[in-house]
Amino acid sequence: MYHTIEKMNNKMEYLDENKKKISLTGYGLMDKTGHCIILTWGEGNRDSMSEYLNSNEDPLGLKYEINYLKK
Repeated sequence: MYHTIEKMNNKMEYLDENKKKISLTGYGLMDKTGHCIILTWGEGNRDSMSEYLNSNEDPLGLKYEINYLKK
C-alpha cells in the first residue's frame, strides 16, 4: 500500500515504572491523498508499521483502496 511517513511536531513523554522519563517521537503514516492511516510512536514501531503496509498480507485489516468515482 502506498504511504508516506510524516514526523509529528510534539513528542509523547511519560514516566516508566522506575520513574524514568521516556520521550518518543510520533509518526503519521499517510495515504496517497494525504489522509492519516495510523499514528505510531518510536522508530521501531514506525518501521514495523511501514513494513506491514508494504507487505502483501493484511491480518489487521488496515489496508484499503481509494476509488474515485466519475461525475
